[in-house]
Amino acid sequence: MSLNTSMTNSVEYNVWVVEQLVGWLKNYSHELLQKECPSSFSSIAKTLKHISDTQLYWSSMIRETPIPSFEYIAKTVDIEKEMANLVNEAKLLAAYVKENTEAMSEPYLIESQWFSSNFPKYEYLQHLLIHTTYHRGQIVTIGHNVGVLKAPMLDYNFWNVMRQQK
Repeated sequence: MSLNTSMTNSVEYNVWVVEQLVGWLKNYSHELLQKECPSSFSSIAKTLKHISDTQLYWSSMIRETPIPSFEYIAKTVDIEKEMANLVNEAKLLAAYVKENTEAMSEPYLIESQWFSSNFPKYEYLQHLLIHTTYHRGQIVTIGHNVGVLKAPMLDYNFWNVMRQQK
């Protein structure tokens, strides 16, 4: 599989998986999604916001758009807004990657308060995808503890097999 195919598959999967996640979470009350549980972020809502914020951050780096500002650990979360942001940003990123596959191999210098790096954009994309996968798993685990149950299949291989059967 070529790098371009891998990147295209990855961003298409990312759109699908955030739509699955958001669709599942919309079945539950905002109160339940805000319920506290020990984890990196203390609720599904706060974890969802973190995923949304970091996807926006890395997507802005990849797409070379202005860097957004956000609270690292939010005190309050507008759940509907974060769900919409998550889906919308995944779609913007997918469109960018598909239209700019050559640019994804070009190094992009990032100098932030936390680190400095000059990697090809596809490595930042890989980080974004791995990072969000990690936190989606936390959402499922928090859900098991607070009564947000029956998570949909969010697996890459499941998506890949299902799309090829269509």
